Amino acid sequence: MPLAGTINLRDIGGYRTADGGRVRWRTLLRSGALRGLDGSGQAVLAQLGLRTIVDLREDAEGAHDPDRLGRLAVEHRRVPIYTTPATRATVETTAGTDSAATTDTAGDGEAVAAGAAAGLAAVHAAGAGGDLRAIYDYTVDQRGERLSAAVLALAAPGALPAIVHCSAGKDRTGLVIALVLDLAGVPAEVIAEDFALTADFLRDEAAAAVQQMSAQSSANGAELPAALLASPPELIQHALDRIHTGHGDARGYLLAHGATAHALDRLVDALVVPVDRPAVGA
Repeated sequence: MPLAGTINLRDIGGYRTADGGRVRWRTLLRSGALRGLDGSGQAVLAQLGLRTIVDLREDAEGAHDPDRLGRLAVEHRRVPIYTTPATRATVETTAGTDSAATTDTAGDGEAVAAGAAAGLAAVHAAGAGGDLRAIYDYTVDQRGERLSAAVLALAAPGALPAIVHCSAGKDRTGLVIALVLDLAGVPAEVIAEDFALTADFLRDEAAAAVQQMSAQSSANGAELPAALLASPPELIQHALDRIHTGHGDARGYLLAHGATAHALDRLVDALVVPVDRPAVGA
């Protein structure tokens, strides 16, 4: 889905589910950061009826490269994946203005900072060696509450159509989208194929931009290895296998990390239509 000022933006609609349904088109999009979105791109998203943006980036990433939303009237939810889940929940809302109101829940700010630092340090230690599998293992094992929070943001009443994104739209976004698609009943091999499409979208200028953003958010300002731009299908397949081994499936994983059955059912109902009906937006 080419859109000026975006990278790795695409619709996850159209995939068949195991029970005979199909994921709706124009309902859930995945992307990299929206920092270059111009007026024409904002108009396209407005025409789509976009209601929610779920931003998985850390505060430093979002502050340096804020999403450029103009007067696009959407709810912008920040769900940092590597922030301590028990002490922070930040929601930014943009409604017809360039400014955003931020509300932090009660909690120990120092504990939040320490938790975020520990999470980022673990990720960057693995990233420095180009070890993507270690990053995914850590995220699945230790950041389940945050992944679940991101899915719950999509499951909120009236949240769809939505975009979920991080900096590149690859790793954090890839895990959240994999959980959503698995929850919807899309086969694991199809989820892996969708994940691998990122390789076609992160090239040339896009890849350079991702490297720059990675350097800005790294522990010591160093550019992360180019190997971290890879998106082999077996990487997300490994993550799904890990989720399935520990919890049976994405639903079990999400329920174990704070989601409710009602919220997950609501998301699936909003995202999936029977196969004998057109898989278009609601």
